[in-house]
Amino acid sequence: MSLPRLTLLGIAFSFLALFFILTTAWPHGAIFWHLLATHDLPAAWLMLGMLILGYGMSLQHSTGTTGRTEQLLLMLDRQRYVVAAVLWVLLCAGSLWVYQNHPLSMDEYAALFQAKIFAAGAMHGQFPPDLLGHLIPRGFQNHFLLVNRDTGAVISAYWPGFSLLLTPFVWLGIPWACNPTLVATSFLLVGCIARDLIDSPLAAGWALLFALASPAFVANGIAYYSMPAHLLFNLGFAWLLLTPTPKRLFLAGLVGGFALVLHNPFPHAAFALPWIAWLAMRHGQRVRNLAFLAAGYLPVFLLLGIGWWLWRQQMLSDVAQGASLVQAAGMEAPTLLDRLRKLLRLFLGFLNWPDQSILLARLGGLIKLWLWASPLLLLLVWWGVRGEKKTGIRLLAASALLTFFAYFLIRFDQGHGWGYRYFHSAWGVLPVLAALGAVKIAETDGPRALRQLALLALLSLVAANGLRFAQMGDFMATHLAQFPPRVEAAHRVVLHNGSGYYARDLIQNDPWLRGDELVLLVPFPSDRAALIERFVAGKPEPLSNQYGDAYLGRPLPDGP
Repeated sequence: MSLPRLTLLGIAFSFLALFFILTTAWPHGAIFWHLLATHDLPAAWLMLGMLILGYGMSLQHSTGTTGRTEQLLLMLDRQRYVVAAVLWVLLCAGSLWVYQNHPLSMDEYAALFQAKIFAAGAMHGQFPPDLLGHLIPRGFQNHFLLVNRDTGAVISAYWPGFSLLLTPFVWLGIPWACNPTLVATSFLLVGCIARDLIDSPLAAGWALLFALASPAFVANGIAYYSMPAHLLFNLGFAWLLLTPTPKRLFLAGLVGGFALVLHNPFPHAAFALPWIAWLAMRHGQRVRNLAFLAAGYLPVFLLLGIGWWLWRQQMLSDVAQGASLVQAAGMEAPTLLDRLRKLLRLFLGFLNWPDQSILLARLGGLIKLWLWASPLLLLLVWWGVRGEKKTGIRLLAASALLTFFAYFLIRFDQGHGWGYRYFHSAWGVLPVLAALGAVKIAETDGPRALRQLALLALLSLVAANGLRFAQMGDFMATHLAQFPPRVEAAHRVVLHNGSGYYARDLIQNDPWLRGDELVLLVPFPSDRAALIERFVAGKPEPLSNQYGDAYLGRPLPDGP
C-alpha cells in the first residue's frame, strides 16, 4: 500500500474517532468518558489536521534526496544516550511543574503510600482506628487501600513491585524521578529491540522517533502510575527471549516474575503468554526452555506475589486482642490452601463476559490508542506486521493483540489514566513494529515517504506532546484547586467536606500521619467539633472556602 492511501485511511479513522467522541463521550461524568470528551476531542482535531497536511505533502511531486531525514534517524540512534538523558531531565521537570509532584488518582497514591512505608523499613502504615473514616474515604477502603479496622494497619491494595521500584526514590526524596527514569530506560530498550529485529540501519531511529512523538509514551513519564514500569519490564522480557539461551531464559523469568507483581499479574500474563507458548512448542528444547524460565519466575512470584498476599491476609485478619479471640470462639484459622483458593476466586471475580458498556469502553480505548500516538503509528504497525514471517515480530504483535483483547474480560473501564492505560503494558512494541512498517513503506514509495513520515512525527513530537502536557497541567491545577486554602504554618489541619469533581482523591496522608499536613474528610458538620478539639492548636479562625477549612494544627508524629 502506498503512503497516500495509508494516510487516507488515517484520515478516515480520525473522522470515526471524532464521531465516536461526539456521540458517546460526555464531560463531567465518569472520568474515563470525561477525559475522552474534554481532552481527546481537541486531540482528534489536531490529529486530523496533521494527517490532512501529511496527505497534501504526499501528493506533491518531489525528486529530492532523503539525506536529511536519514541523518536525523541515524543521529537519533547514535546519540540515543544523550537523547535519553535530555528526555529524563524534561520529564523530571514535567513531574514537578506540570504534574505538580502530586499523585492524582488513588491508583497513584496507593503505590506512593506503600513506597513510603517500605522506605521507612516497615510493611504497613498505622492510622488511629477511630479516624479511618476521616483519613480514607469509605469507598476507597479495601479497594485502593486495605485497612484493619481493629488495629489501624493500612497497606496498598496492589501487589508491591512498583512500590519497591519507587522506594529508593522516596528514600532519596525524589519520588518524582522514578517514572522519568523508567521511561528513559524504555526509550533505549525500544531502539535496542528495533536494531536487533529489523534489517535496516534506519530501523532504530524510526522506533525512537515514533516513541518520542507519541504522548502515550512520553506523558506517562510525569505521572505516578505503574504503567511505565509494566512497559519497561515487558519490553525487557521480550528482548531477553529474542535469543533464548539458558542465561537469558533465566533472566527473562526474573524480569517476568517481577512484572507479575508490579501492580497485578494480569498485564504481564497477557503479554507473556504468546512467548511462553512459543517456548513450549520448540521441539527438543521445550523442557530446557520452560525449566530455566520457571527457575527465574518462581522465586520472585512466590516471594513478592504469593508471599506478599498471604502476609497481607494475615495482617488484615489480626485483631487487637490477637489470635486468642479466634481460639476462644472455637474457630479454626484458614489453611494455606483456603487462602490460595480465596486468591484464585479474587482474580476470577474480576473477569466477566463483556457487555455493551465494556464494548463501548474498549472502543473508546482504541480511540485513545490512536489519538495518543504518533500519526499513522497503528497503521504502520499493521503494515509492518502484515505478511511478516520473523518469529520475534510475530510474537511482539501477538503480545499486543492479546493484551488488547484480554481486557475485554475485565469488568471496568480504566477510570483515570493518560492514554489507554489498560494497553500500556504492551505499548512499547508499537514503535518497533511501526519502524518495520516505515522501512517497508520507504522501500516502495521512496524519498517522499521518508520525509512525510519524519515530518509528521516531528510535528506530533512538538504539537501533540505540547497539547497533552498543557491538558494534564490544566487538569492537575483544576483538581488541586478543589482544596481548602493553604495555611502558612509549620503544622496544618485540613477539614475537607468531600465536595468537588473526584475531590475525595485529595484525601491523602502519610502512612503514620507524619509531616506538616493532616487532611481529614469531614462530610458531616457534626464531626467537626471533636476533630478541631483533637488536632487544632488554640482557637484560631480558619481559612475557608467551598471545599472546607484549614487550621493551624498541633505537631504531628515524627515516624513509625
